[in-house]
Amino acid sequence: MQLFPFSGSLKKSDPAPRWFGGISVSSGCRRIETAMIGIHGRGSGAPLEIRKSISYDVPSEITSSYNSLQEYFVNQNNNNHSAAINNINNINNINAANNISGGERNNEINGGVNFAEFCSLYQHVLRELSSVEEEAIEELLNESHLSKNDVLAIGVYDSGIRFNSSDGLFYRSLCDASFLAEQTGLNIVDSFSSQDVSAGGVGGPVLTLPAWIFLKSESVSRVLLDLGRTARLTLFPRSENVFSYQKISVCDLAPCGSLLDALTFKLTQGKSSIDVGGRLTVQGCQIASLLSEFRNIQRAGNNWNSLGMPVDDYLKTAFRLNGSEYSYQDILCTASCFIAESIVGGVRNALSSNVDFLQNNNIEILVTGACRMHGMLMNYISNNLKQSRLVQITDFGILPETFDAVCTALLTVMAIDNIPSNIPSVTGCETSKPLGKITQGSATNWHRLIQEMANTKPAARNIRSAM
Repeated sequence: MQLFPFSGSLKKSDPAPRWFGGISVSSGCRRIETAMIGIHGRGSGAPLEIRKSISYDVPSEITSSYNSLQEYFVNQNNNNHSAAINNINNINNINAANNISGGERNNEINGGVNFAEFCSLYQHVLRELSSVEEEAIEELLNESHLSKNDVLAIGVYDSGIRFNSSDGLFYRSLCDASFLAEQTGLNIVDSFSSQDVSAGGVGGPVLTLPAWIFLKSESVSRVLLDLGRTARLTLFPRSENVFSYQKISVCDLAPCGSLLDALTFKLTQGKSSIDVGGRLTVQGCQIASLLSEFRNIQRAGNNWNSLGMPVDDYLKTAFRLNGSEYSYQDILCTASCFIAESIVGGVRNALSSNVDFLQNNNIEILVTGACRMHGMLMNYISNNLKQSRLVQITDFGILPETFDAVCTALLTVMAIDNIPSNIPSVTGCETSKPLGKITQGSATNWHRLIQEMANTKPAARNIRSAM
């Protein structure tokens, strides 16, 4: 059992914990993270404990189906965005699609969109992924030594299906909340990103404010450097007052794990999908011409995307050298150098352009994400950011592999307690609002949740704060 040190100290007089679970599906639908947290009271200062966190690999068949769903949506509808979005916005009416006769099922509907085929694939991913999530919930309860009647709600967050077009942003979650609620009897909270989209945002990153609650400090400005599929930078200024969170900023720096993994898999002809620890990278030499081309591809001010920054242009450029006088180790080394210098340059630019950080010499950089284990990346970053102190997020009692699940659990708490959880400066929403849609579980658990919500009095907000 871990007591989170920045959310207050646990005392004997504190109330019994309210238990909430979180499930986070990684971008690309590759992994599922779960976490169980207990809140001893209400408000961001209430002591919080992380009871248990677990991570799993998603079965390859589900990941493959999800990738096909993404490709189908982008490729089939590339020439007719309006027809695609209009059809898929009616995706809840699956029965109508299933009632199409066999002869009509294969026909394209509304200008090239085979709505029935899309619905069938979407429902397959939805149901299979929800079955895995159901099993994950059962194991999380067992490992946490809690019963279903002990847990108020389980939150589910995933990257979903999203597509930007001239007609607007389309987003659909991969959570079948009704199925999960029926099978487990637990109250399910999902559609966090959908709620942000409805508020005028881009759907994320919605886990930023929960991360801030975990990592904030009154004395130290902190930088969260996530070395996942994309190298993402989040600036957490000191929590000087209740409005400090409004200064949080997020920036995607460069493709990271997604680029390295794709290169490793392709260049080794499928023998390896991950360059563990950067062992292949250190065997190569930098290719100056390729590094220059990578720099030219990079774009400044990339918008957030749940799937991370695109890597296709980088891959096409790198694969042109495959089979030439350069080894695949050289290509991997060059890609790693590009990522490393992009991260260091991005951190320096972000800190120098932010007044709160520019005037503060006491800065901590918290490192998380799978690529934190890449030796070459971390050596370059640590050697070139010596003015800041690099700290592994494990020092905060949090497993990097399950941090998103912990944040999802806290996002669920905020939904139940009616606390606004999106940040206009981060997601682009017009105003902050509580995120999440609640699907009721069993009658007993639903009544407990209703009673809990009735006992929660929303904090008064003045007009200036609301605006």
